Amino acid sequence: MCEKGAERGGTNWCGVAARQPRPLALPIRDELKTTEVVVKKIILIIIQLLVSVSIAFGQGNGKLQIHFIDVGQGDAALLISPKGETVLFDNGVAKFCNMPVSYLQQLGLGEIDYHIATHYHDDHIGCSSEVLSVFPLKKQAFDRGYTYSSGVYTKYEKAVGAKRKKATQGDKIVLDSTSETPVYIEFVALNGGGINTSNENDLSLVSVVHYGKFDAVIGGDLSGFDENDYKDIESTVANKVGQVEVYKVHHHCSSYSTNDTWLSVVKPKVGIISASGTIGRNHNHPTQNCLERLHKAGVKTYWTEIGGGATPEPAWDVVGGNIVVEAEPNKDTFTVVYNWSNKDTYPLWETKEQ
Repeated sequence: MCEKGAERGGTNWCGVAARQPRPLALPIRDELKTTEVVVKKIILIIIQLLVSVSIAFGQGNGKLQIHFIDVGQGDAALLISPKGETVLFDNGVAKFCNMPVSYLQQLGLGEIDYHIATHYHDDHIGCSSEVLSVFPLKKQAFDRGYTYSSGVYTKYEKAVGAKRKKATQGDKIVLDSTSETPVYIEFVALNGGGINTSNENDLSLVSVVHYGKFDAVIGGDLSGFDENDYKDIESTVANKVGQVEVYKVHHHCSSYSTNDTWLSVVKPKVGIISASGTIGRNHNHPTQNCLERLHKAGVKTYWTEIGGGATPEPAWDVVGGNIVVEAEPNKDTFTVVYNWSNKDTYPLWETKEQ
């Protein structure tokens, strides 16, 4: 039997390599510190990726971009032309102005070229002074003209100042005018489109965006039914709009919007619904009957939030936060980006029915 004895050169008397002492483990405090550093680095990388995505969207990138911003129960949409000119349609909900301001800052915006107010309710122009004080208005602010009795309207009027201009049916804003493919924003109807009404929703200014073969319509809170004090404005305006790819759904998809005549003429492939059940006043939007009309017409919808009304149907409805529509020149498709990185692609209409 081999005896235990002194070790020589790392070998004991039995010829077996001596057991080396185990290295001391890092103290628990050092392990925690190392883990914390790794987590911070991962978070920093994620933030850098999100910022780079935002900046890529926020600058002129050779594509038409329309950002439908999640502002709660209200509307705000930023159009960025391929060369970087900007148009803000509405600007958000009073008292929740951090939402549009924060999003525009993430995009790296410095100023806004044009502002278009669809109408004068506080869920559409509620952040005029807050937004335009951070992103100064460079050129003009278009609206339906006249006045409106509210504090929010007064703030809007002051914020846009001398740059305010009443829109005229048939007029166009031209962006990237020297480009082979300019962007046109055409005013097709306002103040009821020839129908006598005093309902502020039905007085909405309706704009159609044209870019090559791509078209989108943004018409505020128009109604499509003669009920209560609402008037069917949609049926008259539909032929002035024509066929489009993208429809900013009127009145947050209320029961009084989006009638069958409108859908049969305009034929949108995609509908954008801006609503909330928690931010701003809860009007129980979107409504089930509005959604059913959209679904029956084959329209896929994208929502900024769940809303306070109907439950989204997975086959038809996507809740996507800030929603970005992009179109490229000389391409037969357009894309919808939602939840920052998810992307759906749709074909453009091959021929437009007039």
